[in-house]
Amino acid sequence: MILEATAITKDFKVKQKKFRALDRVSFALDEKEVLGIVGESGSGKSTLGEIVGGLQKPTSGSVYYDGKDISNLNGDDKKLFRRSVQFVFQSPKETMNPYFSIRTILAEPLRINYRKLSKTEIERSISDMLIRVGMDPKNTLSYRPSHFSGGQLQRIAIARALLLDPRILICDECTSSLDVSLQAQILNLLVSLKKEIGVSMIFISHDISVVRYISDRIMVMKDGHVVEIGESDEIITSPKDSYTKTLVETAYR
Repeated sequence: MILEATAITKDFKVKQKKFRALDRVSFALDEKEVLGIVGESGSGKSTLGEIVGGLQKPTSGSVYYDGKDISNLNGDDKKLFRRSVQFVFQSPKETMNPYFSIRTILAEPLRINYRKLSKTEIERSISDMLIRVGMDPKNTLSYRPSHFSGGQLQRIAIARALLLDPRILICDECTSSLDVSLQAQILNLLVSLKKEIGVSMIFISHDISVVRYISDRIMVMKDGHVVEIGESDEIITSPKDSYTKTLVETAYR
């Protein structure tokens, strides 16, 4: 087990009233596993992803990375966690400075985290990673984000996340803004990277058919609760909860 969430609860204040986005959610992620988290908008899946990735703090509950509570990490342990857990978001363009070249965007995390790397080593690393995700460095590095399509930008975003050699990749609706053909390309890329690199993933989506394609296990969420969790094929072929049955019927009818 590489990551464990225990009784995660998250409350927000909305117009002076408390809104519970997550209610005692627990799950575990194994090494080299892809866990799909699926649910409709408002189910709490993205909030959960941000909490286990350290971008938000829970109201109560704990997240453990390699057996250590991430809320208590300090110094080198905290830096290691931040490098080891990387995100790929729905809109890659919004995560990139429009005035920077792709070279600068990709080099920045390496410069921050590996200060001893030379310019030549950084250039080699980002070029190799771009090739790995299906982009030509010669036609990529000098351009700004506006030069690229959504699918190309998502490949670049994946390259940026993988440059720090993470153990966990949290993909939050990373294909939902793409058309069907581009969506398939990104999913196939992630599947091949999983086999090649062995990175663990949390794959968040509202589309259970997409989640099934990439995930070893699926966790279904509704209104901040876990409805059910199990092996992907079992969830699809023998859903136990009526909500899961509705998601499956909608996706495969």
